[in-house]
Amino acid sequence: MLPLKRRKPPVNAHLERPCFDELPVDVLILIFSQCRIDELLALRLTNAKARNLIAQYITTIAPRVARSTFPLGCLLLTPPDNPSAYTLEWLKGLIPQHLAAILVDRHRFSHEWVQPRYGIPAEDAYGEALRGRVANGWRVLRRFSQISEEVYSLEARDVLKSTADFAWKVVHPSRYKFEVFRQKEDLILERRLQYISEISNDLAKDYKLMFMLLSSAFRISISNLGDDHKPWIFDWSCGIDGQRLLRRGNSWLTWFVLHEGPQLFWDQWWMLPPDALSTKYHIRDRSIEAWFGKTKIVPEDFIRQFIPNDWNDVNGKWHSVQRDYAHRIQRAIEEKVASSSDFTSVNPILYFTQYAECRQLREEVGIPAAPETLSHVPFHIDFRCPEELFKKFCVIRDEKAVALAAQPSARA
Repeated sequence: MLPLKRRKPPVNAHLERPCFDELPVDVLILIFSQCRIDELLALRLTNAKARNLIAQYITTIAPRVARSTFPLGCLLLTPPDNPSAYTLEWLKGLIPQHLAAILVDRHRFSHEWVQPRYGIPAEDAYGEALRGRVANGWRVLRRFSQISEEVYSLEARDVLKSTADFAWKVVHPSRYKFEVFRQKEDLILERRLQYISEISNDLAKDYKLMFMLLSSAFRISISNLGDDHKPWIFDWSCGIDGQRLLRRGNSWLTWFVLHEGPQLFWDQWWMLPPDALSTKYHIRDRSIEAWFGKTKIVPEDFIRQFIPNDWNDVNGKWHSVQRDYAHRIQRAIEEKVASSSDFTSVNPILYFTQYAECRQLREEVGIPAAPETLSHVPFHIDFRCPEELFKKFCVIRDEKAVALAAQPSARA
């Protein structure tokens, strides 16, 4: 009997393994169909074969990718009347629709001091009209972000307006960097204002409506006390009235949202692991990182020594440009909306109060409530509660306690 010997693999055995694009077509289609949207879009960019296969079999791949991405989104994934509607654009269009569903659904839990009333569950068809408008608002924000991305990808020679600006590169490098930055921001502002002038009044209203809901996700919660929560370091108010400042464009954070666009929220709310602590703080930490930029200040040291009354901007020259230009964008939207609408057309409360009445009628006749499918979404962007706000809350709480204690004696 011949002795058993383990055969040595050939030196080039790894070359015999098929590459990804050498797999059979049916296997590749199966792999594509198991992806989520972001994964499919990334695979599509790997090579021509993957791109062509996805395009050829998109009517088969798209609905399966959608189901992998939104496993509980029955209303969102209502099949179109014509199967040929399953396209790559249809797939991409689900992102702003789903972000709208999250925003309208989770708005019920924006404030700790009110009952979960002002919102509509994602699986309730009653909210389709509002979700459609909010999705339009996300698309406008996406275009603002795309403009920023396009301009920041330009070389300095394509942005600087005069040869004198280039001279600063040798004579004064820091001034040269600032000029490149400022003139890029000038160009972004110009293109965004042009875009605003071209969109319809209805689309501008939808953007304002969306941004009003979006601002509610940024919270300075009374429960956020202690060093575990990082402070709102972007503006002198330290987060007090931060939501209103964000909506109006008076906060640096508005610039950051316009620059990053929907991807920021898509990542925290849906694509990153919902149970990971880093996911909950994704937007907060990204914004703080961007605010410090390339300064030599160590963020951890700054935050550890942070005193709201002594607030100081770490990069005021740059941030003042960003804050001012973000304010101009929000103001341009306001002016376009103000010329053709009243307050109710850009306020979601009317939708929510009408839904509350509908929900009550349903309960009376025994119609079950829509299922909850978004409870796991890390919706809020929480910052540390300033001591001033906490003290004010304590005073109000104590006054209410005294008033309640005095009520029985008043009746007597």
